[in-house]
Amino acid sequence: MMIRNRALVPIVLAMILSGTGAKAAEEAPPSYSETTLTGDWNDYRSWLRDKGVIFTITQTSDWLGNVSGGVRTGTAYDGVFQLQGDFDMDRLTGWTGGKIHFSGYAIQGEGLSKRDLGNLLTVTSVEADSSVRLGEFYISQSLMKDSVTLKIGQILADQNFAISNTAGLFVNSTFGFPGLFAVDLPEGGPAYPFAAPGGQIIVKPDDARTLQAAVFNGRPTTDANGLGVSLGDGVLAIAEASYAYTPAKGDPGLPGTYKIGMWYNSETFDSLSTASNGISLASAVASGSPMRLSGNYAIYAVADQTLWQEPGSSDNGLNGFVRVAIAPEQDRNSIYWYVDMGMTYKGLLPGRNNDTAGIGFAYAKMSNGVSNLAKADIAFSGMSQPIPDYEAVIEVTYQTQVTQWLAVQPFFQYIIHPGGNAADPNNPGSAIGNAAVFGLRTAVTF
Repeated sequence: MMIRNRALVPIVLAMILSGTGAKAAEEAPPSYSETTLTGDWNDYRSWLRDKGVIFTITQTSDWLGNVSGGVRTGTAYDGVFQLQGDFDMDRLTGWTGGKIHFSGYAIQGEGLSKRDLGNLLTVTSVEADSSVRLGEFYISQSLMKDSVTLKIGQILADQNFAISNTAGLFVNSTFGFPGLFAVDLPEGGPAYPFAAPGGQIIVKPDDARTLQAAVFNGRPTTDANGLGVSLGDGVLAIAEASYAYTPAKGDPGLPGTYKIGMWYNSETFDSLSTASNGISLASAVASGSPMRLSGNYAIYAVADQTLWQEPGSSDNGLNGFVRVAIAPEQDRNSIYWYVDMGMTYKGLLPGRNNDTAGIGFAYAKMSNGVSNLAKADIAFSGMSQPIPDYEAVIEVTYQTQVTQWLAVQPFFQYIIHPGGNAADPNNPGSAIGNAAVFGLRTAVTF
C-alpha cells in the first residue's frame, strides 16, 4: 500500500528558520568559492553552514555512443541534477546528536542500455527514467559519543552497503550497487533512484571496526515522484561487518578495508522456469503463470586495498578492489554469482596529482533457472535460440580534476554477452552482439 505524507517538508523548513546560534567549528571548513561553481552566495552559504545547514548541489552528465554491437548502434545523453540537504539539529534546535538528511533528483535523458544495448549491467550509474523525484529522507540519531547511529525514513541501501570506495571511480552502474543486487532484488532494490522505507543501525566500536544492519520494505518506492511510502511488501534485511586497517606512523603496511555481508528478502518470487502447475513454463500445457517461491538471499564480500603509495603522499598511488556475491537460489535469481575487480591510480601523470586513471572488470554468471527455460523453449518449439550464460564488462577511464568543482571523465566500455547472451530482438536465433561504448562524463558541484 502507499502512504503519502508531505507534512514533513514544511516542518523541516520551520526548524531551519527558527534555528538558534551556531557552535564554533572545530576546524576550518572548505572554502565555497574554491569548491563550488556558484561560490558562497554572498556569504549566505557559510552563514547557513554555521547554523547547521549544508546544501550540496551537483550535476552529473554523460554523453555516450554505442559504435558497434548491442541491439543497435546510436548515441545518447543521460544526466542527473541532485540537491542534497543536511541539517544538524543540535545547532538548529539543541537536539543533541540529531540530524535530518534529504536528497532529490532531476533525472534527464534516455538510457543507452535500455534503448540500444539490451544489457543487464547498466552502462552508466545515472541512467534512469526521466523524472523529478525525492531520493532519501531520513532522521538520524547519534548515541554513545557517536559510536552508535540510528536512522529511520526513506533510505538508499546503495549508499550504505557493499560499497567499494575504489570502485566508485567507474561509470558503469555495477561498480556501485553490484549487478547481482540490482537484477535479483525486486525493482532493483533500494538503490538510486528508488529509496525504501526502513531503519538502520550503525555501530563503530572503534575506528577500525563497523557493524551495520538495516531493515527495509521488501520493494522500494517506485511512484512517479518518490513522495509515497511503500509498505506491506515483505522485508529486506541487510547486515554487514567491516574492518579498516590503517597502519601506524612508520609502519610499512598499506591501508585496506574488508567487508562481509548478506541480505535476505521475505517477498515471494516468480520461478524462472517452472509454472504454477509444476511443469516447464515453456510447455504448451503450462498454467501460464510462474510458480511462486518464498524468500531469497545473497552473501557478499568486499576488499579495498592500497597496493602502492607514492613517497610522501597519503592518497596518490595504486589501489585495487575485489567484490564477490552469490545468490544460491537459482530457481528465482537471474544472476547466480557475481565478481568485479579493478585498479585505480591517482596522480599517474606528472603534474596531475588529482587525476585518477582506472581499469575495471565485472562478471555476472546467469543462473540455471534462466538457462533451463531457454533449453526447454528449444526442446518444445524446435527453434534455436541463444542459451544464457554470462554478461561481462570491461571499463577503462581517466578522470581529470579540472577545478575543485569540475571533473571531466572520458571512458570506454566493452560489454560482452549483453543481457547474459540474450536473444537479439532483430534476429531471435542469434545473441545480441558484444558492444563497444565510448563516453564522456562531466561532474559539476554548484
